Amino acid sequence: MTLVQALKEIDSGRLTFEAWVRGCLERIEERNDDVKAWVFVNGERALENARRADRGPRKGPLDGVPLGIKDIIDTADMPTELGDPEIFPGRQPTVDAAVVTMARNMGFSILGKNTVSRHSIMLPGPARNPHDLSRTPGASSAGSCASVADFMTPISIGTQTGGSIVRPGTFCGVVGYKPTIDSLPYAGLRRYSRPLDTVGLISRAVEDTTLVMGEIMSDPRFDPTAPVRKDFRVGVWRPKPWEDCEPIIHQVFDDNVRRLEKAGVKVVELKMPENFDVAAEEHDVIMSYDLARSFKEIRRDHLDKCDPDLISYLDLGDTYSAEDYGRVLTAADQRRRAFYDVARDVDVLITPATLGEAPDITDTGSNAFIRLWTLLHNPAITLPVARGPRGLPVGLQVVGFVNEDAAFLYHARCIEAILGTRASEV
Repeated sequence: MTLVQALKEIDSGRLTFEAWVRGCLERIEERNDDVKAWVFVNGERALENARRADRGPRKGPLDGVPLGIKDIIDTADMPTELGDPEIFPGRQPTVDAAVVTMARNMGFSILGKNTVSRHSIMLPGPARNPHDLSRTPGASSAGSCASVADFMTPISIGTQTGGSIVRPGTFCGVVGYKPTIDSLPYAGLRRYSRPLDTVGLISRAVEDTTLVMGEIMSDPRFDPTAPVRKDFRVGVWRPKPWEDCEPIIHQVFDDNVRRLEKAGVKVVELKMPENFDVAAEEHDVIMSYDLARSFKEIRRDHLDKCDPDLISYLDLGDTYSAEDYGRVLTAADQRRRAFYDVARDVDVLITPATLGEAPDITDTGSNAFIRLWTLLHNPAITLPVARGPRGLPVGLQVVGFVNEDAAFLYHARCIEAILGTRASEV
């Protein structure tokens, strides 16, 4: 059941918020030992909030709705160990992050904290893919996406600095949405890279995400009930990583492009400027440079607790100068303008989301199709559209224009409706 579907059940009297939250907590109790999507659960407080919402008066349309919070987001009533329980055991913030304050003010029933990848970057962590426990859920919003996929919560708050929402969203078969940068406040979160860090949402349907964003932004343009249209234009781009994809990705992508075209959507093959793909590599310059600085004290004081792969990435960041960093930021600004010039006549762009199905648990997968849009600040979302030969979800990435998230989510919802996609059943 999606968030919107559950709210309709509540409005009809067939469901209560207490029963909804209790069902989520029972699912967590049943499955979390296997999926490991939660590092902390605050069940009694979530139930108290749900009962308050049932009694009324309601704070708003999302009052009482169950919610998960990624464990790099500060919560005053729950520990926030930042993906590093050995380095920050029991770390207890005294103030909520800004996005948590917003969630509480809207009345969400916060279930607990979702697990993140080790060091909250691209390294494997405790969470498992609920479709196949031997497979990765992705990184680093791994628990956030796995919990939504496994029906432990209808929605969760995650973050993305590289591909940390879209990639695990794809591997787990849910809707992972990275908004335009700074759409949601970042205060009170662990900072990795100021030009890249973005707070986003994971849900089971685009209409759920649209409803929540509309309430957060107090913007009626985010309308989950707007009639679906087919008379819009979709740009298609197969960037360089296309050459490295598993055959199923080519098949699913091309099949869905044809389905859109057959439905009446205008499909436009886009040609990006020469060397546009290099922007994805430039993302690594910014991220490694910033991580080397944000992890400076951790590396100094807790070197023995740092993963060797983390140290290698921090060492890479140390090889770049401030001039290198500034040059890449300038290049990113130029590429944003270049993208707009090429894509201005389409409503959204579609690309593959990942190189293949979720790999083994020891490998969190590639963000090759995703990090470019994090660098350029474009909103991006993954839609589950198929299953691969191993029975795992395969997704389609939809990309929009900076600061046009309402129109972007509307067209993503239209694509979702045309393709008949929904979050995969576990």
